[in-house]
Amino acid sequence: MTNSAEHLSVPARGVQQSRQPSDLPAGEHRTTEKAPLRLATPARTKPVRRSVDLSPTCHVRLTQWCAETADVIGTARVTGQDVIRALVARLLVDERLAHRIRADLSINI
Repeated sequence: MTNSAEHLSVPARGVQQSRQPSDLPAGEHRTTEKAPLRLATPARTKPVRRSVDLSPTCHVRLTQWCAETADVIGTARVTGQDVIRALVARLLVDERLAHRIRADLSINI
């Protein structure tokens, strides 16, 4: 176990340290501006799970729609998760759809 003084001298993981003049290679000059410390934010690669509760009627209708759509597009299966993922992706880039969804949400509240 380290004491608190030793602990404080250890740089935090992910914090960019500025180099001291003695650390600089020959011929390289330090600027007078200090670079701000930046916390490294690793890019998340694992998908984030969301769940939704559907009425039994909506669940049955979505299941039927998925089966019909799989037949139409010529794939073995389309899942409800595939549909929700596609809907969210479209919602985030289609402002007209986003406006319609906002209107639906304001009615249902």
